[in-house]
Amino acid sequence: MAGMSMTSCGDFLEIYPLTMVYEDNYWNEKNDVDQIVTGCYTRMQDDDFLRRLFIWGESRSDNTRRGFRSSFSATSNEGYILSENILSTNGYTDWSSFYSVIDRCNLVIERAPQVAEVDPNYLPSDVQATIAEVTALRSLCYFYLVRAFKDVPYYTEAITNDEQELNLPATDGDVIVRTLIQDLLTVYPNALRVWPKQNGVDISYGRITQDAILAMVADMYLWLKDYANADKYAQMVIKNKTEYFENNYPQSYMTNGYPLIPDYGGGLFSIGDAYRYTFAEGGGPESIFELDFTESTTDNSKSNDMMAEFFYKSVNQANPEPGLFAPAEGLWEEFVSPTLFFNKQDTRIKESMFVDGDQNNPELVYISKYVNETPHVTSSTGWRQTKNDANWIFYRVSDMMLIRAEALVCMMTDEENDRNDSLGQVAFELVKAIEDRSCPNGESGISYSNYSTKDLMLDLVYDARRREFLFEGKRWFDLVRRSRLEGNTTYLVDAVSDKFTENAATATGKLGNMMAIYWPYNYDELQVNPNLTQNPAYPEAGDSYESTN
Repeated sequence: MAGMSMTSCGDFLEIYPLTMVYEDNYWNEKNDVDQIVTGCYTRMQDDDFLRRLFIWGESRSDNTRRGFRSSFSATSNEGYILSENILSTNGYTDWSSFYSVIDRCNLVIERAPQVAEVDPNYLPSDVQATIAEVTALRSLCYFYLVRAFKDVPYYTEAITNDEQELNLPATDGDVIVRTLIQDLLTVYPNALRVWPKQNGVDISYGRITQDAILAMVADMYLWLKDYANADKYAQMVIKNKTEYFENNYPQSYMTNGYPLIPDYGGGLFSIGDAYRYTFAEGGGPESIFELDFTESTTDNSKSNDMMAEFFYKSVNQANPEPGLFAPAEGLWEEFVSPTLFFNKQDTRIKESMFVDGDQNNPELVYISKYVNETPHVTSSTGWRQTKNDANWIFYRVSDMMLIRAEALVCMMTDEENDRNDSLGQVAFELVKAIEDRSCPNGESGISYSNYSTKDLMLDLVYDARRREFLFEGKRWFDLVRRSRLEGNTTYLVDAVSDKFTENAATATGKLGNMMAIYWPYNYDELQVNPNLTQNPAYPEAGDSYESTN
């Protein structure tokens, strides 16, 4: 407000009506479109958007518990989420940051063809590529909303003035996802396969590409239980990535014939190589799509402050600040007393968590994935000391491999002694490659003979996903997808119950309701949109769960 009052400071402070900005003073050349497209990515880098990627996809899962930052409060938004006491007034039920990106994408889709009519340098192929890119970003945002809330308002028209009202009822989430798939497959041929390098640097991992679109499609088909198509499109991405590795890297960069960098290795490799490429540096060979943050000090640069707030902040080595979230106690116990999979030979557990000193003190266990610059498998970690430049990964090749493995298992026959070994064997080999790359000598020791039923195979895949994607915002969505598959929340409740050291039944009692695994609609949203009806699993604002039981 102070800035708006200083009218003498220059034209850049003048406020124009929204419609004038869109119609009279903008949308005259390709550069105008490019700026709005960049703005879509920039909006996704904002803290409110980033926080929801973790909160919606991870915080309610069996991976997390309260952290030990001194400012943590049990009555904060995060505290209520961790105790499964979520009301419509919780700030994380606000979805406006995602609809903000959707609005920008809708605007580009409407205006880009009009700009091409006045700018001869904006070629038809450029317009098509632009529309493909923002269609994919819009689809990704809607997919997050559906997985978090189930049914949400869905629209594709541009909002160009303040008089337009969007008091829309919620559209069935599965209907939305089917529409998103068709949109993505329509624009897929027009998307870039790779982006031109900038100053010799590959930027394709940070922009929408054909592989990013295929990855979304595979994930969406898995959500809809269309396993044949999930397998088909995941396999396409794996094939493309395999060709990329074969053309650009020595054979030693592969694991069991798959495009997975070994984390243990010899010769060119040291322990933690896969981590360094994927999380410490970002934009590694296995990446498909991620939000790219840099250490740039320019005014328009973005920093990933969410990591330091949620995981770990090291102002200096003598004054560390734990995050608001910490590894669930079951994970911490695996670190101290490893079992077959979570063992000290599997690099992922030590790369994902850090025990500071006394291993018997759970208050000294931090989430270290993303926030450490060097893998600390055999030595102390190197924390990011200043502004957090860690990228946020949406899709990487191991995700496609495990999506394909899950789809194959779900296509197996249900009879305990009559499984389809051709499907099961391929699924097992996909999982084994991911496990092997994190173990000494490239051998995890798992055997196909130990997974004699479809249920055991499915558990293997879900356990592998948990190990591979710890704290990456995927686990809760995995648990919800398992509930959708089985038609009940038994698997989800059993998993989540393990993270509560006390009052587990009280905390998870509400999760027996299938609708309770989704989030409630925000209270303020319900006040302004009379066509939106609250998720029946949640009490009205002002009530407590106890008063509605």
